[in-house]
Amino acid sequence: MTRCEFCGKPIAEHSGRGRRRRFCSDACRQRAHRADRRMPVPPDMAMADRWLRWQLVHRGEGTSKRPLRFDGAPASNTDPATWTSLPTAEQSKAGDGLGFALGGGFACIDLDHCYDSRGHLADWAKMLLAPVAGRTWVEISPSGRGLHIWGRCAERRGVKIRGLMDAEAYSQGRYMTYTGHAWRDSPAKLADLTYLFDIIEKLAI
Repeated sequence: MTRCEFCGKPIAEHSGRGRRRRFCSDACRQRAHRADRRMPVPPDMAMADRWLRWQLVHRGEGTSKRPLRFDGAPASNTDPATWTSLPTAEQSKAGDGLGFALGGGFACIDLDHCYDSRGHLADWAKMLLAPVAGRTWVEISPSGRGLHIWGRCAERRGVKIRGLMDAEAYSQGRYMTYTGHAWRDSPAKLADLTYLFDIIEKLAI
């Protein structure tokens, strides 16, 4: 479920022109523009030139998020020449939103489909969130159905789990979308995620 970036109300995921909607109404769009609210970003990430844009691509019955440069040209997860600063990425209108290239100590754990039909957080997601809740930046994903746990971790092999839980952990060679939509009262700072990476690796065996 996509939510309005100003008031947080649920909205249809796409406008009639096929583009992802950011606001539930023109009124919210105008208020957001007037307010010129600064999106919460951990300072270390804000100062890193690892930002890019992304575009939602429909492929058959599925979708993917293609990385873009600030000028709309294709970007690479691993080529710093295609990344930019946060101000430049924020000012760009290319694609559907912001992304951040992982590596250099920056890491992210992606919890997908972690809410049930009643909007309750799954037990496996609670278990992963418990050690870092209130200590690191956790945001709601673009779909509204997942969470991103941002933090620090040495570069290591990415891990993906399906079945027992729907989680992925990366600290290099990937980019993650960035929404700025805080989960609960998450602080704009980065905690060490090494412990969580260890847990996910063990569960993936």
